[in-house]
Amino acid sequence: MFFQIIYSIVFPLVFLLYLPFYLIHIFKRGGVTKEYWERIGIIGAEKKAKLRELANPVWIHAVSVGETIAALTFIKEWQKRFPNDNLVFTCSTSTAYHTAEAKLPKDVQLLYCPIDCFFAVRRTLKAVRPKMLVIFEVEIWPNLISCAKSFGAKVALVNGRMSDKSSQGYAKWSFIFKPLFRKFDSICVQTEEDRKRICRVMGDDPRVVVCDTMKFDQVPETKNADKTAVLDDCFGTDKRVIFVAGSTHPGEEEMVCDAYKNLKSVHPELKMILVPRHCERADEVSKLLDERGLTYKLSKPEGEQKPGLADVLLVNTTGELMNFYGASDIAYVGKSLAGQTGGHNIIEPAIYGKAILHGFHMENFRQVAQLFKDAQASMELQTESEFEPALKKLIEDETLRTEMGKRARGLVDRYRGAIERTLNQLDH
Repeated sequence: MFFQIIYSIVFPLVFLLYLPFYLIHIFKRGGVTKEYWERIGIIGAEKKAKLRELANPVWIHAVSVGETIAALTFIKEWQKRFPNDNLVFTCSTSTAYHTAEAKLPKDVQLLYCPIDCFFAVRRTLKAVRPKMLVIFEVEIWPNLISCAKSFGAKVALVNGRMSDKSSQGYAKWSFIFKPLFRKFDSICVQTEEDRKRICRVMGDDPRVVVCDTMKFDQVPETKNADKTAVLDDCFGTDKRVIFVAGSTHPGEEEMVCDAYKNLKSVHPELKMILVPRHCERADEVSKLLDERGLTYKLSKPEGEQKPGLADVLLVNTTGELMNFYGASDIAYVGKSLAGQTGGHNIIEPAIYGKAILHGFHMENFRQVAQLFKDAQASMELQTESEFEPALKKLIEDETLRTEMGKRARGLVDRYRGAIERTLNQLDH
């Protein structure tokens, strides 16, 4: 209780000091709309009225795009299992918000999650009135969790994961975090290692259950899934090998563009789709393409497109990466090489049975990456210099591409079911 009081006083002060940098960051990224006021608990009258009409509201929260995509399938399964519940979904980033806005079932209410200031959290809880709060992956916010409990809501952590570093930090301050973790009614984690790390903080507890990762349960979107027309417009209809560089970050775009430029002179059938992690960076990435003499078209034209065919399709929209993976032959999954760390979701191209390249920095998907490595279902690269030879090998060896894709899809089929196991654990 003492910690809660101190935290509730200190957090707003720290946030105010950080606010100028935060504002620069969000406006530089772009995509911010009037709904962003919901981050401080200010919800528009129309949304408040809709929230008041809800019976049995369940609040489901995910942070960014990756968690949001996993949550979408979870939400659809929840609605099948518990059709009398009304769902409210929150996220923390503008990119995730726009993804959810486009893909959520129409009867799910969408909000930004409030920052963890006491007044903002309380205002949102009063508007939502949840009987249960379901938090995805690693969002441990003291005020959100404690205030939800004080409102009488049950609280669950699902698809949970915890790194060694986080576990050590939480355990070091266990006198603060142990009571916080014990406020959860259910904790469903991805692996046995995650269970052990959380139990290191809160002690061995039957509420912590291994359910595997929900990312294997993702269901590809069928709406706007066929990308044939946009690919034909960009690349023509001749024989082609499509390479997608997905969820890329600075440094990685330079790496894939240089490799592509070198290889396309030898393999004219090679075509590249470049999907930056944040579509707001399309202008920045387009300059990089110009510098390398690579022609490009935007997936969503802004004004007149250049006539004729292009070398690269630059994706400047949100939430379509899965469909482009589906249209590809080879996929590189970003944030894993060229100075980037953490990794993104290699299961997404695996769902379509694609040959997958990624770097060794897969800290956020460590167990998943190990499964793929053990099954020879992906190529894990140790350095940037390995990227071009690996891509060349996959271009030239169709049998290898096919076999890798089959093994990747086999892993998806083997590990599906996490959502069902999670729903079985949630007593609400």
